[in-house]
Amino acid sequence: MTRSTCLLILLAATVALDCSSLGRENAPYQDQVVAGQRRRAALQMAYGNYAAAAATLDSLTRARPTDADLFTLLGDAYRGAGLVDPAIKSYEQAIRVNYGAYEPHMKLGTLLMENGKTGRALTEFEVAVKFSERDPIARYNYGLALYELGLRDEALVQWRTASEIDPANVRVAEAIAMGWSGVSDSTAAVCFERARALGASSASFHNNYALVLDRLGRRSEAEAEFRTAVDTAPAEKRNEYRRNLGVCYLRASRHEDAAREFEDLVATDGGKWSDTVYLARARLALGEFDAAISGLESLALDVESGRLARPSPRLDRMPPGLDEALDILGMAWRGAGDRKRAVEYLRRAVALRPDDPAHRNNYGVVLAEGGMLADARIQWHRVLEIDPGNATARANLSAFGQ
Repeated sequence: MTRSTCLLILLAATVALDCSSLGRENAPYQDQVVAGQRRRAALQMAYGNYAAAAATLDSLTRARPTDADLFTLLGDAYRGAGLVDPAIKSYEQAIRVNYGAYEPHMKLGTLLMENGKTGRALTEFEVAVKFSERDPIARYNYGLALYELGLRDEALVQWRTASEIDPANVRVAEAIAMGWSGVSDSTAAVCFERARALGASSASFHNNYALVLDRLGRRSEAEAEFRTAVDTAPAEKRNEYRRNLGVCYLRASRHEDAAREFEDLVATDGGKWSDTVYLARARLALGEFDAAISGLESLALDVESGRLARPSPRLDRMPPGLDEALDILGMAWRGAGDRKRAVEYLRRAVALRPDDPAHRNNYGVVLAEGGMLADARIQWHRVLEIDPGNATARANLSAFGQ
């Protein structure tokens, strides 16, 4: 799951005026002072003045070091101020003071997961579920941590339980749909529709649903969902969703639309690897061989040689791989009439990914066109070993002899 599915966060919007954790030995006047300071801190957080709230609560925790609620509130203030480490320490102290308190475990788990510490977050959510088995939020967040760690089946168990507790919870319904995505896309599509009926409408919802529809071949519906995702996305996610829309166009053989989308992305988003390769693929399909080569070759060679390596802002984490870029260059040079370069690029593509049928089929075609029929047949026979039903390899062998 991408982080497009948001964590449900317990908000400290109000603060109880009566605090049972205050020691009975304190004088009533002292208790009133503490209660007033708590109210003051709550108002400061409500108005976004988290630094002032943290200062107020820090003083209170020094005066009341056994009050777990105060440390939890101090964690909220630090978190609101963007101070992650002090927030973590405050929640941890609340847990040390009262390990059985549900709320600091939940808040600490949420903060840890937001900052990429999913393994530790998992432990906190597990404890939160133990102390509050009927809380759908705890089950939901526990499921998210499991999902992020690749434990999809276990995540679905938590989300189904959360759904049984709170059938109308839209985020749980959306999470269940994500849990089925890539496992049973037809089931996922049904679950996404249920989430929509419950009110799911975020940009991430539309993007994730579109990905499922695209894999199911329901491309017109996928396009509509992707467009809604792009139109409603926050700025930092818009290009990602546009990229997904462009790939949808490629799969639908709408190469002009794909080329237009990726041309704009290359021009406006730093010339990222995925955009550059996908644009070259669209240009290759359109017969624009020189444009495909000029747009991709320099970048691909820099990546292949190691001159451009991670970390680099141009090398995003999306597919395609270097082997696909080399395959595109090989077929583009074929189209441009340079068979020697075509053979060399395709040879390197096959070397990088020897079990890819498409690379070997293309390599065989270029070898055959150069009169190297025996070598071409070797490639196609290897394809049939990898994929016995590969129609392209069978057709090539039929055309050029067994």
